[in-house]
Order: sequence, then C-alpha cells, then structure tokens
Amino acid sequence: MGYDPAFLGEPHDVPLPLLLGKTAEDALENGRVYDFTHFSIVMNKRRKFAVYSAACVDESRLINVPRDNQSWHVDDRIGAENQVGPEYYAQNEYDKGHLTRRRDVCWGERREAEKANHDSFCYANIVLQHHNFNTGVWNCLEDWILNSLKSEKKLIVITGPIFKDDDEEYCGVHGRPGCQVKVPFGFWKSVFYVDRRQRLKGLSFLIRQSPERSNDACEYRRLQTYQVPLTTITRETELHFKHSLYEANPLLFWTSRLAAASRLSTPEKHLITQPADIIMDREVSG
Repeated sequence: MGYDPAFLGEPHDVPLPLLLGKTAEDALENGRVYDFTHFSIVMNKRRKFAVYSAACVDESRLINVPRDNQSWHVDDRIGAENQVGPEYYAQNEYDKGHLTRRRDVCWGERREAEKANHDSFCYANIVLQHHNFNTGVWNCLEDWILNSLKSEKKLIVITGPIFKDDDEEYCGVHGRPGCQVKVPFGFWKSVFYVDRRQRLKGLSFLIRQSPERSNDACEYRRLQTYQVPLTTITRETELHFKHSLYEANPLLFWTSRLAAASRLSTPEKHLITQPADIIMDREVSG
C-alpha cells in the first residue's frame, strides 16, 4: 500500500497536494500517483525526477533492514525513459540521493519492511544530490526533526526537488550535451504530525544545493537550510496543499489583524544550523 492520507487519524487527514501551473503541465501521465510500499510518487516527465515523494512513517514499528547496494532499479510502470538512470551518478560528485528515506519506510511486518526497503531504491525516488549535500545537512535534518518529536511516532513526510529554468544541465561523465537532465536547484521537505494536544502540526524546510554569490565576499555559498512557511513551498513548487496544513505551520504568515493583535512571531525564513534552531510552535506574546 502506498501513501495513506488518513495515516495520522481522523480528523487530521493530509491529502496529497494539487499540481498547479507548469508543475501540472510537466507531470507524467497527468499527475498519476505511483504507489510503493508506505510511500507514493508523482513524476515530472520533463525533468525525469519526482515532483514529490510522500511517505507514511511509523516510528513505533520500524525494523532494521540492512542496506545493500544491489537494489537499484527502474520502475516498469513509469518506464526507464522517464527516470534518470545510473549512468548519471557515475564518476562524479553527485550521489543517488533518496527523496523518501530508506529507513523511514522500513516498518511493519518483516516482509513488508523488506519490500519497502527495495522500493526506496527505485530511480523514481532518487535524484542528483551533491555528495556534501546528501551526506551532510540533508541527511541530518530529518534526524533532527525526529529527535525533536520523540513522543510523536506517526509522521507524514513529503519531499521533493525545487526546479528552476536555469538549472545546470548534467549529462554524465561520458554523455553529450543536450540530454536535458538538469541538477535541481534545491530540495524541500514538509513533515506533518499530531502533537500531544491532538493538534495537527507541520514543519517545512528548504535547502538549496546550487551555489549563490555571497553578498559580502567573492565566494560561493551553498547548502544553507531554512525553515519556512508552507506557503513558500507552494510558491517554489506550484503545489497546493489543504488549507489547514498552511495553518498548522508555526511560521504561518497571517494577513488579517490577528497578527498585529497577538504579536505572532512568524519569520518568513529561519536559518537552521543545529537541532535547537527548529521552531516547533508559534510563539505568541501578550
């Protein structure tokens, strides 16, 4: 079974986002949802990477399934022509970066967890990630989140690339220019859960892997991680979420007089360098 919108229990359903604009135009098979074990994927036919990968995570039922590097495969339903294959990851600085993490979906009965482990190695769930990105803060971020949510055992994690028109084309070490495969500008991740007070909560993050010119030095900076409102994810990806999910984010921007009246502390983006930087709840001062 793939992604389950009711995984967190009623009334906290988290439906998959709607595709808008160019994201909808570029979606494979009109945005068909491909189900895997404990996660689902929508593909971008132009970029040949996922639009997003959405997973259900049950921390209370995790099983330790050993990782092996023999499970990489293409999904026949999607087609090899619609997935960026192994030749793009060889002899370079790019890793086969999982969108939905292997560990997150290895839960349930042993056979179920092993199937989920295998499914996570599908190239539809893989994307070009710079080695320092994949093994660094991107790998740490979800661990930081999980450590902050020790009492919340069920999570929904939706992750995807951020595409820009001027993303750098990369055709592999031996490929010729014109392959139309491009390295994503960055990545986003949204985590939804129900807290101890039975409130639906959501945290969203944006990480860029493409370098940018620093404002104060002749250097390039990359790999900066920001916690952001869910509205930022919508703006960057043209994915529209259920209205209550925007309200569940602690960095929500209020457009009404409520913000001024309550003095809500809601920064547009918040730099994350360590677990303590993550804003878990909206602060209200009197």
